[in-house]
Amino acid sequence: MLAIHLFSQHYLTALPSEVMRFDQALIQYGEAPAPAALDAVTLQQLPLQITAADTPDLLWFYIDFKLAAAADQPYWLSLQHRPAAAVFLDGKLLAQSGQGGGQSANDEGDLAQRGLLLAGRRLQVSVPPALLDAGPHRLSVRLTREAFESAGLSAVLLGPAAHMRALQEGRQLWQGLRVLTVLGGLILGLFMVLVWLALRQEWLNGVTGLYCLLAALLLSPHLLNGALLPAPWWRVVLDLADVLSKALMLFLVARLSVWPQAWPTRLVLVYLALALPIDGWAAYQGYSWTDFSQLWPWWALASRALMLIAATGLACCAALHSGRRVHAIGACAVALSAWIWAYVSYFALLAPQRLAVVDVNVLGYAVLITLAGVAVQRRFVASLRAQAEARINLEQALAQRTAELQARWKQLQISEQQRGVAQERERLLQEMHDGLGSQLLMARLEAERGADSEALVGLLNDCIDEMRLTVDALAVPDGDLTLLLANLRHRLGSRLAAAGLVLDWQLADVPLVPCLAGTGGRELVRIVQEALSNIVQHAQASRVRFTTRLEPGGRAVSLVIADNGRGMPAVLSQGQGLRNMTRRAQRIGAEIDWGVSDEAEATGTALRLVLPLA
Repeated sequence: MLAIHLFSQHYLTALPSEVMRFDQALIQYGEAPAPAALDAVTLQQLPLQITAADTPDLLWFYIDFKLAAAADQPYWLSLQHRPAAAVFLDGKLLAQSGQGGGQSANDEGDLAQRGLLLAGRRLQVSVPPALLDAGPHRLSVRLTREAFESAGLSAVLLGPAAHMRALQEGRQLWQGLRVLTVLGGLILGLFMVLVWLALRQEWLNGVTGLYCLLAALLLSPHLLNGALLPAPWWRVVLDLADVLSKALMLFLVARLSVWPQAWPTRLVLVYLALALPIDGWAAYQGYSWTDFSQLWPWWALASRALMLIAATGLACCAALHSGRRVHAIGACAVALSAWIWAYVSYFALLAPQRLAVVDVNVLGYAVLITLAGVAVQRRFVASLRAQAEARINLEQALAQRTAELQARWKQLQISEQQRGVAQERERLLQEMHDGLGSQLLMARLEAERGADSEALVGLLNDCIDEMRLTVDALAVPDGDLTLLLANLRHRLGSRLAAAGLVLDWQLADVPLVPCLAGTGGRELVRIVQEALSNIVQHAQASRVRFTTRLEPGGRAVSLVIADNGRGMPAVLSQGQGLRNMTRRAQRIGAEIDWGVSDEAEATGTALRLVLPLA
């Protein structure tokens, strides 16, 4: 606090006794009057803003002053004007805006230049000591309003160059600090409030953002040319914002330090319930902060001091109990802000005659806003680190899970292969038992009965054909229906011809059938074998026609086996053969049905097998 005091005294913004401030001027609308008509001018309070459209484009301001002694050093004259200005001292032109800056006075009326003069332009003129003799003087300022909506002139400062330079440096420094703090509070506050509104999580971030916005609002009068609201509402807004900021400081300290007791929140609620109506009414009535003959200034300072003392004590206790560095830094920031407020309040309100001070409350707000910004930055960095760690952990877990799934998939593949081999072995055993095994058994029985060699050779040939049919079916792994039927014709053609059947092959060009790949071809061969066996044994047919075609839509291939026999009975009773055919069709995903043949010379039976291409 001592360092802040020394710093503020070095860059003091209080007006030195050697610097004169002129806040009243005589105003003349139009051309400069003759000396005899000077009583026509009007006394006005500075700073002055003129926005009336019916006023002349030329304005003159006259400021009379007297020097007790002649100047012994250069003086500086400082003022802020809008738009173009010319300054005269005792009728002599001192300076004209635009000169020396690469811009003429006529350029002020250009529309492009108008956009650059929203607030006004500062004019600083060096006055040689020869022009400042002892006695009365008249300072004249001429404003040209051509093509501008408004004109304005600030209070005029005149003093020795050294004092004016120090005054300007101090004002620029503190103004820069206030601008940075206001911008930081606005940006950080809006960011935190908008994030809270978007996510609806961690409402303390929204409260912290609200505090930053209130701090920016309290510092805004130092940056604005005038009040944003008409009197007395601007004063009401600022006083209520001050009340809310002090209450929020205590509330945030209690929440962020995780204080176990509830008295800080209750104290904040009681303070708000009392201070908002009392301070709002006092601001509306225009009570002065320095009129201590009334009770309100004492109440306002005491209630705010209570909030700051409670917040400081709470922050220090939390830092001592936790031992964490972040709580210690927060306690220092809150304590410094409270000390700065007490320093400014005492020397600016209670004892202004003892010491001229600068309103350094901007430093307290800057420290707290910076602390909030650092907390947001740390939270953001921690969130990024947590996301990176979560991503790494997720990648590791995913890799581990992938390895487990791959191992299980390999085990599943091995198990599936083993199961497939077992099923295939079972089918082959069944095929050998039902087909080749039964035929070998019949040959053995015939041999035991003393059958002749020709009959035995025939039975053995049947066994060989049966084996070759199985081999042929397994030798077509790609689902070629035409090739399967060709092998079947080759193996059974002579036997069917001996049985009196004529085979009519009408095979179309059809695509490969996926369900016939692998062992599916053997299932089809067995279905066709069973159909031919039924025709030989029961149909009394002389002709069998094989037809293949691609179904409409291209989703299936159909195989039709039609005979010209006596046909099927009206009531079909499925024996073991038909049931086997149905099961084999189901195993390869095919549809099977029986109907009346479309042979022209007879009404036989047609077996229709629909093989899907999907």
